[in-house]
Amino acid sequence: MTSLALGRTERPPMHLDHDYLELRLSGVVGIDFDAASVSDALQFSVGPLRLWLNSGGGIASEGSAIHALLSSYEGHKTVVVQGIAASAASVIMMAGDRIEMSAGSVLMIHDPSQDITNYRGTSQEHRRVAENLDTMSKAIAQIYSKRSGRPLSEVLQIMATESWFTPDEAVSAGFADAVITEGAQLPPAEFDYRAYAHSPLNLIQMSVRNRWVNNFCKKAIMAKQLIVETEAPAIKDPLPPSLMPIMSTADRTDPHKELKRIRALTNLAAQPLAQSVDALSRLDGWITEGVTPEAASSFIMEELAGLHGQNCGRLTDEVYYGKHSVGMSWDGGEGLSSKIADGIYSRVNREHKPTMGREFAGASLSEIADICLRKNGKSTSMASVASRVEMALHTTSDFPNILRDVGNMSLSNAYEAAQSAIKQTSREIAASNFRTLHSVKVSAGPDLEEVDEHGEFKSGTVEEGAATFAVKTYGKIFGITRQAIVNDDLDVFSNMFPILGQGAANTEAKLFAGLLEENGGAGPKMFDGKTLFHVDHGNIGQGATSLSVASLGVARVAMRRQTGIAGEAINVVPTFLVVPPELETLAEQVLTEIAASEVAHANPFAGKLKLLVEPRLTSQTSWYLSAAPGAPDGLQHAYLDGVSGPQLFTREGFEVDGIEYKIRMDFGAGFTDHRGWFMSPSA
Repeated sequence: MTSLALGRTERPPMHLDHDYLELRLSGVVGIDFDAASVSDALQFSVGPLRLWLNSGGGIASEGSAIHALLSSYEGHKTVVVQGIAASAASVIMMAGDRIEMSAGSVLMIHDPSQDITNYRGTSQEHRRVAENLDTMSKAIAQIYSKRSGRPLSEVLQIMATESWFTPDEAVSAGFADAVITEGAQLPPAEFDYRAYAHSPLNLIQMSVRNRWVNNFCKKAIMAKQLIVETEAPAIKDPLPPSLMPIMSTADRTDPHKELKRIRALTNLAAQPLAQSVDALSRLDGWITEGVTPEAASSFIMEELAGLHGQNCGRLTDEVYYGKHSVGMSWDGGEGLSSKIADGIYSRVNREHKPTMGREFAGASLSEIADICLRKNGKSTSMASVASRVEMALHTTSDFPNILRDVGNMSLSNAYEAAQSAIKQTSREIAASNFRTLHSVKVSAGPDLEEVDEHGEFKSGTVEEGAATFAVKTYGKIFGITRQAIVNDDLDVFSNMFPILGQGAANTEAKLFAGLLEENGGAGPKMFDGKTLFHVDHGNIGQGATSLSVASLGVARVAMRRQTGIAGEAINVVPTFLVVPPELETLAEQVLTEIAASEVAHANPFAGKLKLLVEPRLTSQTSWYLSAAPGAPDGLQHAYLDGVSGPQLFTREGFEVDGIEYKIRMDFGAGFTDHRGWFMSPSA
């Protein structure tokens, strides 16, 4: 394979004024490229150098030699890691004056090792090999220490534990300078990653699927090298079907740990999310073959990601590592995000029975974050739960949108359940802006008039009436912390969102009740300068009158006798009886249908008026009759652009380490006419 690529570009990085050398190193260090080939490439080169690196490791001494060559190069060196820089390649990486890591790439640092599987020698010879390894470890540790600014002892510990770093973690540790997101992302270079003790699961799976085997004897000169990366054993083909592609096995020597492992696997396979990928059929194999619960969980997450993708098969490596992730929707046109939201909401609201997302009803928020990342082409196998959640919140995945949808469902459900009683008497109209709305009045009466023999039509006009009300904005901002999501804390959805939904409904209800009780209970001022309930309007009782069949009869007559602008009869029919809680029982008695033995004892209002009880009314004795909405127009309300109820918006938290939510409602209400209402004042 051609692993060493040389080329010049017209525009150098960092906006230098002259050309720069572009060098690409990909493959196994010492096999696909070595110190000699790099030396040849740099021999007659001057000026800035941009080195693209993608290597899973190789021969440690070759990595150190290439590092020395690059360090002696006089031009400015920018190293860009694409895919992976592990083991010997990480040493090469440290030669950069500036080190950049592509999003999704990986860095691995460890102690050098030697393959002694077929090596024979005395104890003294083995001790000499060990001393050589110690010497090389210290030399490499000094390179890492100088680049990162970390103490040598700390670096030696990092190497001893075989440490894997995401780009952000590498920058924080001082091993890199920046994370770059533009440009194509590459999958890790060919290498048998089972050679390493703590390889991420996805790298092991790639090695198995592609049958990658480390062969450090491709060139004769490499046979002379002593210090190499540990070579993996030959692949057993085929792998047990239940184990593929999982390669992580548990320590089964402790019976207590083994029992705990079996229980964890059994519980995992029984989850609805796991059953959707047929985990139960694999359970016996997992138990027999020593699969860890963590490995099984990772397998289930990857299978789910593939199940709901555009193709039912496993994602390709390019897509898996995000090469085509920009602008790619993992919904695949099948509404996966809606399914997940439906499933999660069943955990928030136990009365909700998921219809299309049952398989996600048992998933934790961190598992959902993992699915979102995988479907967006992000590698997560090496990331902790906290890192996965943070990645899902801060990338282009649909995870924040799913949380928003769950919040909207919780918010809307509580809002609908807490609707104002008075709202039933109001007609909703359209509002396209925040300007004051105006009523419409008809002059000369709405009736059609006879056309005389001369064919003359009489004129009537429709005019814009007085100003009524305007839509205003109500809202609140709050946040959900990253810690709450990591802890799978759904309290914010089951408690906070319902409270805010009820609060939105309460905002509307207080506005409706406040309109009725403006100006000492006489209602708002109308276009004629008089209050809503006024003697001149013929819609207010004469003195305090207790609620009874008789007083309802008087009120009904008053409403029936209302006339239009031109004095025409309009026959207003009362539909609602609005009372405070103190009159609820009496109102029920007044409206109850009674089997009377005499006509005089019959209840004329039984079944004709709908009782509305409004606890926000402050008067304990006033009551109201109202016509149906729009018959005629009286109370009206509007939402901006017809978007009813509270709306939920999200953004990445700035002051809050997580997600910030903004709840907004554009709403207004007001009276346009007095004819559809009657009030009996306080007794």
